[in-house]
Amino acid sequence: MIKSLRLFVVLLLSVTWHSVALAQNKSKAVMDYIEQYKDIAMREMLDYKIPASITLAQGLLESGNGNSELAKKSNNHFGIKCHKDWTGKRTYHDDDEKGECFRVYDCPEDSYRDHSVFLKKGQRYAFLFDLEITDYEAWAKGLKKAGYATLPVYANVLIKLIEDYNLAQYDQMVVKGKFKYKDNKTIKQRDNKKDKSQKDKVDNSIVYAPYKITDSEIVGKTPDDRYIRENNNVKFIYAREGESVYDLADMFCIYDYQIVKYNNLGKRRTLRDNEIIYIEPKKNKAMRRYEYHTIQKGETLSYVSRLYGVKLKSLFKMNDMDENSVLHIGDNIRLR
Repeated sequence: MIKSLRLFVVLLLSVTWHSVALAQNKSKAVMDYIEQYKDIAMREMLDYKIPASITLAQGLLESGNGNSELAKKSNNHFGIKCHKDWTGKRTYHDDDEKGECFRVYDCPEDSYRDHSVFLKKGQRYAFLFDLEITDYEAWAKGLKKAGYATLPVYANVLIKLIEDYNLAQYDQMVVKGKFKYKDNKTIKQRDNKKDKSQKDKVDNSIVYAPYKITDSEIVGKTPDDRYIRENNNVKFIYAREGESVYDLADMFCIYDYQIVKYNNLGKRRTLRDNEIIYIEPKKNKAMRRYEYHTIQKGETLSYVSRLYGVKLKSLFKMNDMDENSVLHIGDNIRLR
């Protein structure tokens, strides 16, 4: 009896731990998705007057936090079907019926833009744009009423995602003018507008990190046959002399401002040879085996940020510093 009881307790603890681990992993996947696409959702809100919270919640739900087969293989984050007017690439999956046709996009940002256009031009969704742009509950219920999805509790699921992860904050950022961007062009339109010949003035206050990260893993290749590597589970490449952020934005099908943001480039748009350039957001802390970094001659917090794949603002917070803090040789910078 005692042995059976002990075995039951062990199994119960094991199941509980497994459930907690799954919940933590799911939460991390959600937060990673939000971090990657929140700016895109806010841009779409500015351009098409669709709440960023609604767009993000739909993206999370429809794409399985970006991990569905349709999202990963076809960059379709909203489960948008082909319909009669679609002339682009197609793929076929079982949904409400077998072998239904879904749209294929070159990159996720195209999916976000098409989602906005799809709602804006659809006659059955026209009434949504008469609602308050910050009333995510009314928008969620309106989408269900208009027949966007067949799931009976679709509106409730969207509302719960928005409230659980405070997605409404991004609506407020747009409404209050706290989110702005300079280039109001889509990825494809930007090709016709950018001037690659104009070189931005180099900011010499930034260390350009022409070093190699030894603790990294090769995870893929770029179209021009460079290795894509991972440092602290964040993808990066080594830039080439004179390359611009516009070149890399086109290559990875993201916005140029994202390259700037991920790498704290300020006003600079021209890169140096072997400069480490992250193509997705850095983490809030370093890997477990790295607790501190000791400052050497010529190093800045920007250097440390790139070396360990940790966000600069996180380094400021962990070390009670800001942009004006002075570093000294031998200072220990907390990384976790």
